[in-house]
Amino acid sequence: MNEASNRTFAPWITALLLVALGGCERGEDRNAYAPPPPPEVIVAHPVEREVVSYLTYTGVVEAAETVELRARVQGFLEQVLFKPGQRVKKGDELFLIDPREYQNRVAAAAAEVQAQEALLVGAENDARLAQELADKHAGPAIDAVIKKAKRDTVAADVLSAKARLEQANLDLEYCRVVAPIDGRITENLVDEGNLVGRGEPTLLATIVNATPAYVHIDVSENDVLEVRRMALEKGLKDPDREPGQISPGVWMPCELRLADETEFQVKGRVDHVEPQVSAETGTLRVRTTFENADEYLVPGLFATVRFPMSTQQKLLVPEEALLRDQQGRFALVVDAENTVESRRVRIGVQEGGLRVIEDGLSAGDRVVVLGVLKARPGAKVNPKVHEPPPGGR
Repeated sequence: MNEASNRTFAPWITALLLVALGGCERGEDRNAYAPPPPPEVIVAHPVEREVVSYLTYTGVVEAAETVELRARVQGFLEQVLFKPGQRVKKGDELFLIDPREYQNRVAAAAAEVQAQEALLVGAENDARLAQELADKHAGPAIDAVIKKAKRDTVAADVLSAKARLEQANLDLEYCRVVAPIDGRITENLVDEGNLVGRGEPTLLATIVNATPAYVHIDVSENDVLEVRRMALEKGLKDPDREPGQISPGVWMPCELRLADETEFQVKGRVDHVEPQVSAETGTLRVRTTFENADEYLVPGLFATVRFPMSTQQKLLVPEEALLRDQQGRFALVVDAENTVESRRVRIGVQEGGLRVIEDGLSAGDRVVVLGVLKARPGAKVNPKVHEPPPGGR
């Protein structure tokens, strides 16, 4: 190619290079790094409402009455008159011990009473005649004294015979083992045909009455003092008010839940408070009672009991909004510039899905309730307000 041709194509080559270079520069602009937008989180203001404060303790459900049935006389067990686990009523016959030996003892004791009473009649007549003769000086006075002593001795023998008859009747009655209370009976511990009552009263079965049911609570000394001060502040100084009552005749209420429950569904009340604090444990024993008409509370179950103390305005946030580290509990709060900050909090009781905040938050704070994993202290976020907070009631 000659020099003229080179001069002809040179401008075109230059133009193509400029277009190519300009295209590369615009492609680099399109692939330049752009920071992602702030993550979106859900925030909410703490809920403010009245919250009841409680004293909470644990205990074991106990039956109101428990009675062991024992054989009070010796003999062979003739009949078992119940089914294990059934409800029995006071006076129901439950066991029968062979009564024939004791029936014979009653008959013998009754005959002895009759014999002694007949002797007493003769002794009284002899004493009366001897006294009449002595009064008329027709007989020795000493004879009258002897006859009176014999009469008194026979009279004492009559009383002794009657006591033996009464005991024989009691022993015969003890052959019938009856229920002393209402309740549910355990299985029989001795089968028919076995000898019972030999050497010691044989345990036959146990009756348990769990209506009502009791739970004993050992209240700490600090809580005892707090309750007493609250009573004084409220002016509860009525001398007719017993310990454990909020007014004369009105006992402090309480609530109970069992080991696998989250709600306190069973209602009860205090019905007895010990008059002194135990010096060994520093606690005051309180007995709570629950009607338990449906026998829902079985003796021996572990239970949690709480007592309502006072009502105050509190701030609450969803439980899922609270995080934990080695220093304790904290929440993530979004400030006016949409920057996340960590706020240490002191928590209180749980109310449904919400947790009481005793210290660390204010009513105007925007607390991260959803998306806490996207929020980092010091980073920007895109907050979306949600009212009321999830988990509220």
